[in-house]
Amino acid sequence: MSLLKRLRTNQIIALILFLFSCLYLFQAFQIPQYALPRPVDSDLFPKLLGFSMLVLSVALFFERDKTDEKDEEQASESSRGEAGSGDDTESESTPAEPFWSRPGTQVVVTASAVGLYILLLEVVGFVLTTLVFIFGMTLFYGYRRHLINGIVAATVSFGFYFILTRGLGVYLPPGLLPF
Repeated sequence: MSLLKRLRTNQIIALILFLFSCLYLFQAFQIPQYALPRPVDSDLFPKLLGFSMLVLSVALFFERDKTDEKDEEQASESSRGEAGSGDDTESESTPAEPFWSRPGTQVVVTASAVGLYILLLEVVGFVLTTLVFIFGMTLFYGYRRHLINGIVAATVSFGFYFILTRGLGVYLPPGLLPF
């Protein structure tokens, strides 16, 4: 049996991401540093991103798939059923997933929301676009406590804006807001 057939899908993806993150880190360490000493240099973020990808790919490699857990549960139930009384009255049919809960739909909606976020960022501004994006995506993925959702979205968007613009000197489009 070949090695790839023994690996689960997550493990194959994790190996690809691990190799990619190694190459990415190699390139990140090639970024030259500024001559003047700075607390945050141009190579800091790429290095953090590379190490994060590396750690997450290792975690993905060892993660168990939900399908594997379901298969194990079904196998243990069927072995218990065969060893038990032998009645076969359990013909449960699982209900179909709603359209918005399907993984394919969620990927398309998320990718579309990110595209819309990018398009509106300059016009509407970082704070408002980020606030609506965070609130909308958490609402879409099922979080229903609207007040807490709004407070978190506002705190994150205003917090990041002020940290990046005032603390690190990064330009972010103010858009419709006067600051």
